[in-house]
Amino acid sequence: MRTILFILFMLPFVSNAQINRSAKELASERIGEYITTRLFKGQPYQPVLYGELKSVGDKLSAINWIVVHKFEITETPKVDDKTTAIRKPYKFVFYLDDKMKVVRAETSYSE
Repeated sequence: MRTILFILFMLPFVSNAQINRSAKELASERIGEYITTRLFKGQPYQPVLYGELKSVGDKLSAINWIVVHKFEITETPKVDDKTTAIRKPYKFVFYLDDKMKVVRAETSYSE
């Protein structure tokens, strides 16, 4: 009987944690797609750090979520007929709507 009560008590917490994890995974997929298709087309993308998925309290705005994301883009410039791979770090703030689609992206200086 105690086991059943404990499971019923813990069920809302476990399901809420799973929903938050799934939302963060969906947001990271959408952000990665946005970076590779719109911001840095055809350049190798390496995610470094996804920040916390934060909810925005303004219900009138199209923006519902904010994520800070650090990543690296590998550029291969030609210098004296030699190509060298240079990894440049970037830090962006991504604004997402209720369906986890990127609405806007702003850059900030990388650390």
